[in-house]
Amino acid sequence: MSFQIFQLVAKSFQGGSGSPIEARKTAPTYLIILILIIFTMILATLFFLFKALSAYYKSEKYIEKQKNRKTKKSDVEKLCKKNNYTIEDENILWEVCKITECNNILYLLKSNSDVVDLFRQAYNLSLEKEIFSQKDLNDFFVVLYKLETLVAQGKQISSTRQMTLGTKLTHIADSGEQNSFTIEKITKDYLVVTIPPYFYNSNEKPSPLSKQRFTYKTPESLSYNFVTRIVRYEETVEKTYRLYLTHSEQLISQAQRHFKRDFTDTECAFYPLQINKSAKTDEEKYIFSDKKYEGKMSNISGGGCCIQTNLPIKEGQNISVSIPSYSIQEKIVGIIKNTRKLPNGNFALHIQFLKISVEARNKIYLAIYKF
Repeated sequence: MSFQIFQLVAKSFQGGSGSPIEARKTAPTYLIILILIIFTMILATLFFLFKALSAYYKSEKYIEKQKNRKTKKSDVEKLCKKNNYTIEDENILWEVCKITECNNILYLLKSNSDVVDLFRQAYNLSLEKEIFSQKDLNDFFVVLYKLETLVAQGKQISSTRQMTLGTKLTHIADSGEQNSFTIEKITKDYLVVTIPPYFYNSNEKPSPLSKQRFTYKTPESLSYNFVTRIVRYEETVEKTYRLYLTHSEQLISQAQRHFKRDFTDTECAFYPLQINKSAKTDEEKYIFSDKKYEGKMSNISGGGCCIQTNLPIKEGQNISVSIPSYSIQEKIVGIIKNTRKLPNGNFALHIQFLKISVEARNKIYLAIYKF
């Protein structure tokens, strides 16, 4: 086709009066037309190539091929850049992918169990090859939790109808007291939860039709606050108790924690602590008391813990915590951020760690993830 056009244009250069002057006048017009035609054909070819490539990149064949190949450094860079991870995060994640020889990381992680399984394999291999220092191991667990959070964010919910059976729902009373319920049934009209006998028999339980506050944590560890109305209470023949709630479409997502938290029931000890700061050097000096108090640790993370005790210790008090069951020898320095009275008369001390070694924090991570 293009050759025929060229022949026609060449003939037209030779036609007419045959005058050289006339040919010079006519030639540029035909050259411009020829160039435009060729340029249009090139653009059309490129357009169809682009469409074909786009269709291929979206095809099941291409996606399957990408899923099944090994992770490349560029895959890790792409994931980290998209989610604003640090260069340290990128280096750790690339090390994980290298030693496990895992398939494409961009397609691999579909659930939190996928993330944990990958990092558990990497941790076991790292012990054999002695790859990670204590600092690297700390960064390793930071990246692990970031990826868990990333996966969880892809599974956000917007209604109580999307909650999961068997998971926990926490009721927050006006006094601040918290009660844990279990989601038993989700119908079109109601959310049905089982409640403990002490709550059902309490004279202070909220009345039907009253609005109440709740928190909910998904299996992927996303937390939500919402307000809903109590419909009614129910006592079964087996002496179990249920609470019917209206559905809510206004779930407010809570800010994600910086550390993964694990619920436990572990013996621990805590000690009064005085922190003196030098006026000259601004250096802190820790004065640990020999007075020991026993407690039960109900949850823990790399950033803090919650201890249950019969002592009503005020908020803002410094404290040191000993957790021998985690093979931690040091006394961890912390501060009581919140003190909450429990239904059994004890108190829950919510403690933020102020000074903890990398080694101790890694032991907490290992216990939480059960590596």
